[in-house]
Amino acid sequence: MDSTDGDTPEGGSNGHASNDEELPSEVPSDSVLFDGDEDDEQTTTDADADSGRSIGRRTVLGGLGVAGVGVAGIAVGSGVLSSGDDSDDTDGPETTAPSSGPTDETADETEPSVSFDNQPVENDTVEATVTTPGEYTLLVTYGDDGDRVVAGTADANDLDAEPVTVEIADAGAVPGAHTAHLVDADSGDYEAGETLSPVAIDGVVDADTAFVSGQGDEAETGVTFEDQALYRGAVSLELTTPDDHFVLVTYPRGDEQIVAGADDTSNLDGSTRTVDVVDQSGVPGEHTAHVLANDDGSQFYVPGDRLSEQTADVVTASETATVSEPDAERSVDVTFADQSAGNGSVTLTATAPDAHFVLVTYRSGDDRIVAGAGDVSGFDGEQLTVELGDARGVSGLHTAYIIAEEDGSQFYEAGDAVSEATVGSVKVAATASLSDE
Repeated sequence: MDSTDGDTPEGGSNGHASNDEELPSEVPSDSVLFDGDEDDEQTTTDADADSGRSIGRRTVLGGLGVAGVGVAGIAVGSGVLSSGDDSDDTDGPETTAPSSGPTDETADETEPSVSFDNQPVENDTVEATVTTPGEYTLLVTYGDDGDRVVAGTADANDLDAEPVTVEIADAGAVPGAHTAHLVDADSGDYEAGETLSPVAIDGVVDADTAFVSGQGDEAETGVTFEDQALYRGAVSLELTTPDDHFVLVTYPRGDEQIVAGADDTSNLDGSTRTVDVVDQSGVPGEHTAHVLANDDGSQFYVPGDRLSEQTADVVTASETATVSEPDAERSVDVTFADQSAGNGSVTLTATAPDAHFVLVTYRSGDDRIVAGAGDVSGFDGEQLTVELGDARGVSGLHTAYIIAEEDGSQFYEAGDAVSEATVGSVKVAATASLSDE
């Protein structure tokens, strides 16, 4: 469907990562491998003499005050995308739903809610499940250049987890992500094609986002992901996707999904595609392949990022498999375990040929920030202590990237934002949780 990855997830990982293949030194500007889903505190210091841009994500709703939302949705109540506060596990802004609708005792006992699942349009309609303690309106919208455009509306009065059918009078965004917004009836006077005002958005009491496909397109995406051993740092998938789709491969860390790798996929029909598993902290173990439309990914992802709830909401197909260790010996490897960084440093174990270095990074806003760096040239399972010149990411998730010097597009210092070109040239990575104790 995240300052720093501030919550320390339950459970650790073995922190192994390796890859024998060279990765490109530059990443296309539309690559899905770039993301930010952490908080709003952002460090934007750029390193010198670099042609690559800082890691950026698409912001579809920025003009409406919902920063960093790339999926066409409004985050309300619990939040589903990046926040400026790591005190909870949600990936979204902490937005308190305004008190709306009837205020009698019956209304107080029932919370208004809406559930909107991925679905195809059927007879020009979609369906949501709604609970309301009075008179409300259901507005289904899509994103258009930062605005929320109404696709259809329906009354939703005095309901108890009942289906509501909404006619999609404006189908300009089908297929694509749509959001069902529940508002007080007095705020729901909209017609298809109109744009929601900021006042209306502030009055949303609950919302849910789903991928709406075309009539009869239920089976337009699919993925087959079988148990397998990592081969040359990659896994093999069988994919069926229409134009402009991508796949994310993740592994579980506590209750979260961490991005191990990603690739663009378009116009595939049962085709086999390999995806580089850059962050191999989850190997051996379960991994999940998620298929999404490019305009519905909530941000661009890099290895080590957390999968946002908003992105998970619009996954059109997924499958889980067990990925085991490769048979071949690792020529590039990094082990980065959960640990305390209270003394201002961390330790990791690396294997790398000559002329390689490691960057220890954390996510802040739209960027991945360098906390510390070190030389791992010629290492063969040796331990390295990396001083954290930027400790603002402690406590939280940090990812160690191993990079060849000729592929690194610049020299980095603590506090610098890592460029897309550098992240695109990462050989292997591993993610760990750092505490300040």
